Amino acid sequence: MRVRAWFENPKILHLVGIAALWAVHFVADYYHFQQRDGFQQTSPYLFLVLLYGWIVFHNRVLFSGLYLSGKKQMYFLYTSLALVVSSFNMYVILRYGFGARNPFPQIINFWLYTLLGLGVYVIFRYLKERPGAAHPQPLQEQVPLEDTGYLSCSIDGEKQRIPYLEIRYLESLENYVKIHTLHKIHLVRMSMKEAEERLPRPRFLRISRSHIINTSHITSLAQDSLQLGSHTFRIGKVYKKYVEDQLELGEEPGGAVE
Repeated sequence: MRVRAWFENPKILHLVGIAALWAVHFVADYYHFQQRDGFQQTSPYLFLVLLYGWIVFHNRVLFSGLYLSGKKQMYFLYTSLALVVSSFNMYVILRYGFGARNPFPQIINFWLYTLLGLGVYVIFRYLKERPGAAHPQPLQEQVPLEDTGYLSCSIDGEKQRIPYLEIRYLESLENYVKIHTLHKIHLVRMSMKEAEERLPRPRFLRISRSHIINTSHITSLAQDSLQLGSHTFRIGKVYKKYVEDQLELGEEPGGAVE
């Protein structure tokens, strides 16, 4: 369990990511590494640190902030522009700064590492958002809650009101919150703590550090997870007793979590 906690730490994940990038590059670079001297021997590995920073920026800001929030055209525009400008800078630096006769293999690697980093990030998010839920138990029918009420927030600089009825769940994204509704996804600059305080309980329930769910959309509940339609969410250990109490499942007959 301690090892798992380590790998849930973002700093450790980034260190592992950089180490993996170095290791993959070193396997192919071993022969040339021995032939180089001085700063040129280690300079490619310093470049990999910058490359890793670009991969994190692309995944967390461009892909998550634009593509996953529905702004696909902006994502492809900004990503293409960044890749082209970076590739041109790499060509100039490698060709005239380091005297490389053919900088194109390094430029191609830059594009490939970007795609590989995106693939790893997508897989990681998929596995994180779909934890194994062993034999989910159907929930007791809940008493219908009032469908009136709105969450007021600023979206793309405009004040909007999102009806509680349409909100399925909220997802933490550093200094932002992704609000998943029945029709679309909104990206709002708001902390999860602020969102939790502004949403009515027990209709909206925080089940982990990363998710607040609308309890009226829950379809089943397992020991450590709950399900909203086809989406499965893990209940954080710190929140487990709180979730059971709010849903009144603690000791109720037929509603206990097995």
